[in-house]
Amino acid sequence: MAANAFKILAFLLFSIACSREPALQTPPPAQLPEANDLRQRTAAVSLRFENGPIEWQDPAAGSDRLSVAAVFADVDRRDLDLLGTLVGQPGNVSTQVGLDTCVRQSEANRPLGAASSTRPHSWMQLLDVGNLELRAGAKREPLRVQLVPQVIESARGVRYDLAIDQARTWLQAGALSLHGTGGDGVAAFHASVAVPRPVRISHVGQVAVRQGLVEGVGRDETLLLRWGSIDGTAELELLVGSDEPGTLSWLRCNLRDDGEFAVPPALTEQLPARSPQRPWLVGLVRRVRVEVPGFAGKLLSLELADRVRLQ
Repeated sequence: MAANAFKILAFLLFSIACSREPALQTPPPAQLPEANDLRQRTAAVSLRFENGPIEWQDPAAGSDRLSVAAVFADVDRRDLDLLGTLVGQPGNVSTQVGLDTCVRQSEANRPLGAASSTRPHSWMQLLDVGNLELRAGAKREPLRVQLVPQVIESARGVRYDLAIDQARTWLQAGALSLHGTGGDGVAAFHASVAVPRPVRISHVGQVAVRQGLVEGVGRDETLLLRWGSIDGTAELELLVGSDEPGTLSWLRCNLRDDGEFAVPPALTEQLPARSPQRPWLVGLVRRVRVEVPGFAGKLLSLELADRVRLQ
């Protein structure tokens, strides 16, 4: 009897097990790359000193101005180049062409702080790294913090800015340094950059520069530029042209810092026609790049710039 009862119980258990639907097997998740593998903490810091008024049409807009803009960010590695647009840093022409060589482009270097709307590969978080202060010798000036306008999609956070007029005495200290108290996971830091010799355009062709203006240089002449100081420790860049939408209306040249450079007519004849109403802008920029501690690469640039109008 006991044996028969055992057989009946076993039969019932087997029947119940067979009547159940098989359990669904969940496949293992796909092996995706770690998000952190594509992310990087980086920075872009621009210091720029401009001789004379910033806007030729408005001399009151600022004279001998030192402008500073800085952003610190957690970004996708594929978007590193976009960060410089938030502080007006141009691409490094010295890595694109050899010395005394020019390239054409459709626009002048963007002014400090400007950027065009761009779609990054991923979100871009701009970091609040505490208080920032610019120093030169005994001089101290804090940078102001402001929210970044939505000029780059998916970019949120803050940018640091400062503008000082009549700032030539800041250069006389021989070095500028940026000090940060730290924040958003970034430790306190300071970055220092030696000031190269200021640059000043003295002649265009055989005509001396007077109050930022040059007249009497023929359109078909070789554009010979001379500047009054030789440094040799920094990049030197020339920008010539005027805005004309839809055309390559600017020349950007990587120069040897030897005091003069001749732009042949074959290059300048393709620029927009110049006139007293629409002069060319001729600009020289001496630039130094240094590292910012805690971030990889030479992310801080100091530019000393001079420019004249060529009618």
